[in-house]
Amino acid sequence: MIGKMDLSRIKIRLDNIRRKATASVSLEPSDVPIKLQEFYSESRLICLEDLNSDFSLDPQENAMLDERNIYAYDESTQDYRALEGDLLFCSSAVMKIEDKYAYNLTVLPHFITSMRKFSKESSEEIHYTENPTEERNRILVNSKTESILEATEPNSVVLIDGPLVGGMASSYMIRMDDALRKENCIPVYFVKNSSSRLVVDNVPRLSDEFNSDFHWAAHRLKAGSRSALFKYTDQVNPRNSKVFTYVKALVGFPERVEMHTLTYEKYAPVMPALLNLIAYFYVVQGDYTNPQVRPVAIAEKYAREGLRVLNIPALLLRMGFHPTINQVRFG
Repeated sequence: MIGKMDLSRIKIRLDNIRRKATASVSLEPSDVPIKLQEFYSESRLICLEDLNSDFSLDPQENAMLDERNIYAYDESTQDYRALEGDLLFCSSAVMKIEDKYAYNLTVLPHFITSMRKFSKESSEEIHYTENPTEERNRILVNSKTESILEATEPNSVVLIDGPLVGGMASSYMIRMDDALRKENCIPVYFVKNSSSRLVVDNVPRLSDEFNSDFHWAAHRLKAGSRSALFKYTDQVNPRNSKVFTYVKALVGFPERVEMHTLTYEKYAPVMPALLNLIAYFYVVQGDYTNPQVRPVAIAEKYAREGLRVLNIPALLLRMGFHPTINQVRFG
């Protein structure tokens, strides 16, 4: 039955649908996120500004909002574990700020299995692999980059949830970044959970006192400020290079904001305006306990709603999948 199954019948594609983010967009998550692990090999870190200085942000200086298109991306995933293999549903949302929010939403199912009869399967939905974790990450980054490139117009600021550089995803993300930059777009990446120690490991006095860069930034920064800018370059693959800062627009937790080094160099003149715009988006979202720029927070809501339109467990049982014991016990 699995061999004859047409997973494409449960695809959802909603292109350029405009609606307001109202109460009809659910606020509670239903997904089980798969996060790409950050990994840094041999690295070189340079502080581009005074490490000990405060850099104030002015969210009222948001003129760039009227000068460029503003896009944002986030995704949600639902993982259903069956005896036959794993079902991964990936919901990708790209939203654009207009009078009403415009968004592209794609929900795609992926069947990940080690059954050898699928080893020569070339379907978009069926993935034969002996390394399910690596395949999940590949599916996720593929979905992410394709969704962003398909939906984004030229001359845009593109706000993207997740890191630019880290592990196997780096090559995919940097190719996407290159393509966006050729269209005069400014891709910016946001990381709110990370155990990275790039900064503290390069400053001996900090490594004695702090467990991670986020630990340092949380103690170092005042509300309405950012850290110095840092430049990271992978010594093995110099294309894996980024400029990043830690932003604390509100009282609470900081986030890491980063972009490719080539993006930073190309758009250095507008960098103060861009960082103020980012601060503005934090302030209008106004969430102290879960700080996010508002466009990404809205994209997240739509991505989660994409999973809710499917009763995934009931659907897959009707298609003949048998859940694992842990899937039944813990969901």
